[in-house]
Amino acid sequence: KVLKVEDLDSRNGISVNGHTVKQSVLREGDMLRVGDSRFRVVKCSDSTFGNTIINEKKAQQVFQSMMSVGEDERPPVLYRAAQLLGSVFDIDELLDQILALIFEALPVRRGFVLTVSAQTGSPEIHATRSKEGDDQGPPLSNNLIQYVFDKKEAMLTVDAQEDSRLDLTESIVGHNIHSAMCAPLAGREAVEGVIYVDSGTSSKPFKKADLELFTAITRVVGVAVENARLYRENVESERLAAIGQATAGLGHCVKNILTGIRGGSEFIDMALEKEDLGYVKRGWPIMSRAIDRIDVLVMNMLSFSRERQPERISSDINGLIQDVLDVLRGKAEKMDVTLKFTPDTYGRAKVDPREIYRVIMNLTMNAIEACEQCKGAVTLAAVCNDAGCTIKVADTGSGIPEDLLPRLSKAFVSTKGSSGTGLGLACSYKIVREHEGDIEVVSVVGKGTTFTVFLPAVIDGARTTQPIAQADSPG
Repeated sequence: KVLKVEDLDSRNGISVNGHTVKQSVLREGDMLRVGDSRFRVVKCSDSTFGNTIINEKKAQQVFQSMMSVGEDERPPVLYRAAQLLGSVFDIDELLDQILALIFEALPVRRGFVLTVSAQTGSPEIHATRSKEGDDQGPPLSNNLIQYVFDKKEAMLTVDAQEDSRLDLTESIVGHNIHSAMCAPLAGREAVEGVIYVDSGTSSKPFKKADLELFTAITRVVGVAVENARLYRENVESERLAAIGQATAGLGHCVKNILTGIRGGSEFIDMALEKEDLGYVKRGWPIMSRAIDRIDVLVMNMLSFSRERQPERISSDINGLIQDVLDVLRGKAEKMDVTLKFTPDTYGRAKVDPREIYRVIMNLTMNAIEACEQCKGAVTLAAVCNDAGCTIKVADTGSGIPEDLLPRLSKAFVSTKGSSGTGLGLACSYKIVREHEGDIEVVSVVGKGTTFTVFLPAVIDGARTTQPIAQADSPG
């Protein structure tokens, strides 16, 4: 830098090293006299304004130093920033809150956060804040940003208008930036972005202590941003895995249903070709079962994919069970399965009747199909009182393998092999849990299975804490 002095027609004039001058270039060691005042020209050392660069190793030391002191001496902003580490996973919200903390702790007038785009790998502005009242967008220096990204070092400039390390673009000059700081958001493995702040139109420069506190904050934020990114990636991975599982499961279900439809349609074709209704009598039951399975699959898909609050009304549980038995009685008779039901004396509970009907339907249908080979019995029982309602569906069928029991609430886990959709039980668990209840299952292979549905009473929007009476074990 070149330092010059010029006399603007002052009364007493100026002199450099004892010589009166109109204009002169000043060098280190020169003596300047202005009126009765005398000045010595000295070169500013790093200690004058404090170090303007903090490397990665030094940043960690600064952070550890601030965190190792007692809580009373520790900057409160660090504690508040650390709180965000495990509590905020939305990146936009996280970075906005971090900028707010920085504006409270430091004499900052403008600031923004850059993060690395997952798609392009390039930096992009993710959050901005300003006290200047302008709407021209955040000022930035490409040289400054790139330096911090490449070197992973925090940087302070005490005069951006004259700093040779910066490119004096329109943003720097037009916004009249004087003092600015930029620090990397360093995660455990990589630089996640940078935070830039400046003092706006104020000519008061940032100090070394400001840079150190700013750097310590960015150390916390870097890990928080990395956590937020990893959380988002994990959610996306789980979502894609769930879509893949759902697609495979539905494809398997639909393929089995189509096999039934195709088999029935072949009999219908033969009936038309031979004009023999006997083939229709053989083919139509096959197609009818396939249509029923499509209906069940679609209704379960709608129920499973939709989050909803139960529409609770006072419902006749005895009536719901009886309606299910009336629908399934024909199916049970064809399979030689006995249905038993003893109505509850009270028999009423505050539930969503359509959804609980679906639960009873799914469990009873499963129980009937489990008894098909052994021509067993299905027994239903219920107990309802002020504490809630317990419904049991028991069968003397084939039972459920022990390794399947912990996974019954998962979608596309079926106890029926290729003939099941794997959604009926998953929907039943979901509906019951939406009622703040639960399902328990006890099963012995070759002897049968008992499903117990617990539906706690809800009074004035709060779940009852009273124990629910247990239905007598059916059968």
